[in-house]
Amino acid sequence: MVGHDWDLLDEVWPPFYGPGGELYAHTIPFAGMSSFLEMGCGTGVMSVLAAKAGCQSVVGLDLNPAAVRNTELNAVRHGVADRVTARVSDMYSAVEPGERFDGIYWNPPFLDAPKESMDSSIWHETMFDPEFSKLRHFLEKGVELLTPGGRIYLWFGEALGNPTLVRDLADEAGLDLRILETLATSAIPDPLVELFVDEEIEEDSAWHLHMLELCPR
Repeated sequence: MVGHDWDLLDEVWPPFYGPGGELYAHTIPFAGMSSFLEMGCGTGVMSVLAAKAGCQSVVGLDLNPAAVRNTELNAVRHGVADRVTARVSDMYSAVEPGERFDGIYWNPPFLDAPKESMDSSIWHETMFDPEFSKLRHFLEKGVELLTPGGRIYLWFGEALGNPTLVRDLADEAGLDLRILETLATSAIPDPLVELFVDEEIEEDSAWHLHMLELCPR
């Protein structure tokens, strides 16, 4: 993936299941950052890429202890363990007092779901966010954790529900939104499409994935 080999533990969500923001990591200005936070670090691909691109302090957070270990393994594998710290965390709970970041990134769950239908599996944690409460918290709290001039980066699919969702939540959090990169419908792997859509997606449908930059007003 992205020109490198990676360790993958059995209990961690495989990043190759769908097109992730790692494919567009080049759109994030890591070189101008000294500190970076990856929410839901998983295998730690984005954390490692941030460190390799010049970030001196990178924090990866994940609810799954195996993902924290996986991030640590990949940081060692790529020679950036001195710059990458991974912590078990429920959203921002493991952020230390006074920590601030030039960039915060998340590839969040794309789908709403009834809370009563949720379980604690990696699948549900990765794909579902009932009433998008996690995404709302990510943006609202993230603003407080940015350095002056800091930015939030979000990899998000707009078609599975509310096409204006992220922009609406950004407005609530006092953030301006800019699209850095878009992955069009035709580039989404068929197996991923079949998981969520009962009928064929047309080329001009609303299904797109975006790398978004959100800036405090």
